[in-house]
Amino acid sequence: MVRWEYKIINIRSENYRLDPAVSPELNSLGQVGWELVGLTSVNFKSGATDNIAMVFKRPVDA
Repeated sequence: MVRWEYKIINIRSENYRLDPAVSPELNSLGQVGWELVGLTSVNFKSGATDNIAMVFKRPVDA
């Protein structure tokens, strides 16, 4: 059976867009085996989407 580990990161969004400068961080996660499996908008009291939460997973070595 495959076991998984998970990582959640929050990325700031401006005007409902992600900053392209985040790409190197996301590429680094992919290079060490993390796969993006979900994302959602995060609203902190203002009602506006000011962050995007990204969920990544990768297999755990047995």
